[in-house]
Amino acid sequence: MTRDQVIQTLQAVFDPEIPVNVWDLGLIYDLQVLENDVAIKMTLTAVGCPIGPQIAGEIENKLQSIGAETVKVEFVWSPPWTPARLTDDGRLALQSMGYPV
Repeated sequence: MTRDQVIQTLQAVFDPEIPVNVWDLGLIYDLQVLENDVAIKMTLTAVGCPIGPQIAGEIENKLQSIGAETVKVEFVWSPPWTPARLTDDGRLALQSMGYPV
């Protein structure tokens, strides 16, 4: 399993409240891939957002479906997420939906 395969998979996981994937939203703070084990440190757009476990479960399921043996998703809150973390694709997607980013 390669880092690029993991990123491609993360680009298929969407925040249900903001229709942009977790990678392009800049929610992934750290990504470690060691053979078939993946460790992710990520945040959410707001502390206390109730969809965190849902997103983590979807990440785990999708990565296991492409061959990951162990997937660890850890939520971190520092530094807090800001729109500055958006990728160029994420920024364009939000702008096309009318978000002023």
